[in-house]
Amino acid sequence: MSEQEGIALSSLLAAAARALALVFLVAVLVQLFPLALAEPAWQMGLCSVLVAQAPLALIAHVLLHAAAGVLPADRRLAAARDRWRRWAVAASFGFLLLLPLQGWATWRGMMSAYQQQSSQRLQAEQRSRALQQAIAQAVSIPDLQARFQALGGPQLTPADRNLPLPQLRRQLQANLQAASTRVRDRLRGPSPDQMLVILRDGVRLPLSALAFAAAFAAGAQGRRISSDLNYLRQLEGQQNAPIQAVSLLTELTSLRLPRWRRARRGATGED
Repeated sequence: MSEQEGIALSSLLAAAARALALVFLVAVLVQLFPLALAEPAWQMGLCSVLVAQAPLALIAHVLLHAAAGVLPADRRLAAARDRWRRWAVAASFGFLLLLPLQGWATWRGMMSAYQQQSSQRLQAEQRSRALQQAIAQAVSIPDLQARFQALGGPQLTPADRNLPLPQLRRQLQANLQAASTRVRDRLRGPSPDQMLVILRDGVRLPLSALAFAAAFAAGAQGRRISSDLNYLRQLEGQQNAPIQAVSLLTELTSLRLPRWRRARRGATGED
């Protein structure tokens, strides 16, 4: 590969990495707003979007490393690679934090749904008992209509008003019983299919978050390797320093030795 081709390929890989990172950030930021930190639905949505969009961030991380590998002499790419490695450490810890967050949000969401359904079921039962009492205690059709209006109940049609009170009472009681049964069925709780979906998400999201945490942790290892290599080079330089000092001293001694010999010969009168 020629130098120009390497530069072009490196630029393409870096541009693709930045584009994927931007798409990831936009998808996550859209999910963040409006902020509702205490809401289980918001927490579950955040976990889902992070896990769903995490492949984009991971591919962007790999592409930037590839760009820096294709053109190792480019200092800007090397600096960006080191910066992204630091971000990978934060991303790894962030995906690990999704594990308790997702479990907590799922548990709170289910408890909140059960409490809401229990409250709605209690209100429906109280309303049904009040209407049953109004039907049983009414002495005439106008009295029944007045009791229904006071309770916010159904309005009697002209056909209902033409019926005898005992027949109308039996008809209204049957309709009320059928309506109460439908409400109880609707507020009974999550269906088996809904529970299966909840369990699937409860398994899929934590395992996916754990896998992405490991992947980003591996992507951050290059920073540690680079620092270890620099430390080894410094250590090697420190170990070679005494050898270099001895070598330098030997060279200086060899230069000064002839002068010392000539001075000695002059003092003894030797030719």
